[in-house]
Amino acid sequence: MRDLRLFLISLLIACAVWAMHTFTLEYSATLPCSVRVVTNMEGYSPTSTARETMLLRGRASGFYLIKTRGSGRQAVPLEIHVDPRHFKPVEGEPDLFSLSAQELRERLDEQLGDRFVIDFIETEQLTFPFTRESYARVPVAASLDLTFRPQYMQVGEVRLRPDTVLVYGPVKELERLTQVRTQSISYHAVDKNLQGSAALEPVPGLRLNIDQVAYDIEVDRYVETTLTLPVTAIHVPEGRSLMILPSQVEFTFRAPFRPRGGRITADDLSLVVDYNDFIRAGSPRVIPKLITGRDVYSWRITPALVECLQVEE
Repeated sequence: MRDLRLFLISLLIACAVWAMHTFTLEYSATLPCSVRVVTNMEGYSPTSTARETMLLRGRASGFYLIKTRGSGRQAVPLEIHVDPRHFKPVEGEPDLFSLSAQELRERLDEQLGDRFVIDFIETEQLTFPFTRESYARVPVAASLDLTFRPQYMQVGEVRLRPDTVLVYGPVKELERLTQVRTQSISYHAVDKNLQGSAALEPVPGLRLNIDQVAYDIEVDRYVETTLTLPVTAIHVPEGRSLMILPSQVEFTFRAPFRPRGGRITADDLSLVVDYNDFIRAGSPRVIPKLITGRDVYSWRITPALVECLQVEE
C-alpha cells in the first residue's frame, strides 16, 4: 500500500513536470481578435469596434493559448490608437470606414509583445461604423504668465500648433463657446525664445479632439527711444486740406537691440493720418499710422490721439 502511494505521488509529479514543460513550448496558432480603435476623425465619435474578427497567425506559448481560449471570450480584445488618415470611406455605406489590417501591424506587435509573435495577418481589411456627433471648430487662446529680464520682451503673438480645436457636444453648448484656453504657460525672468507644449483646459460637458498644443514664443532684447515726430496727412483729395493738432507728437518706441545695426532716427519714421480712414471713422480724433522700413516692436504717442480739422480750399 505504501509503495502504491509513492508510485501515485511520483506519477503526479511527473505529470506536472511534463505539463509545465509542454505548456512552456512554443506553438503555431491562429489568434482571433476584436479590434477597437481610438481616433480623431472630424465629425465622428472617437471610438469604434470592427465588424469583423481579425485573425492573426503566429506563435505563442501553450500557457498563453490556454489562457486566451479558457477565458470564455471568442476573441482577444485589443484597443489601438489610429491616425484618422488611414481610414477610407466605404462607398454606399454612410458613416462606415475601412482600414487595411496591415496599417495596424506595428501597434499589434506593441500590444501583444512577446506573448504572441505575429507571422502574418490573415484578415486583409476591417470595417468600422462611426457615430456622427455635433461639433464646432474654435480657436485656441494662450494663457500667459510671463515676466522678462530688464530690456527683454515678447515679440509678436504666441504661435500655437494647432491654433484651433474641434469641440464635440450639444449644439446649444457649442454655440456659446468662443474659444478654448490653454492651461497657464508660466515663465519668469525670461531672456530667450520659449518652446513647449501646454495642456488645454477641459470644458465641462464637451469633448476636445486633442488635449494639448505646442507653442512658440519669440523673445528679444530691445532698446527704448523717444523722439519728437511731425504728423502729416496723406491721400487728401484736391481742393481740401487736413489740419492736424498737435502737428508734432512725442513718439516712444521699442526696437531690436543691435549694437552694430545702426540706431533708428526720425528720418526712418513717419506718422501719418490717412484722409480716407479719417472720413470712415466719423470722428475728428484719430490715431496716426506708423510708416517705416525698420523693425519696430511696439510704439506709443503722447498725446494718444490727434484731432483733425477738414478745410476746403
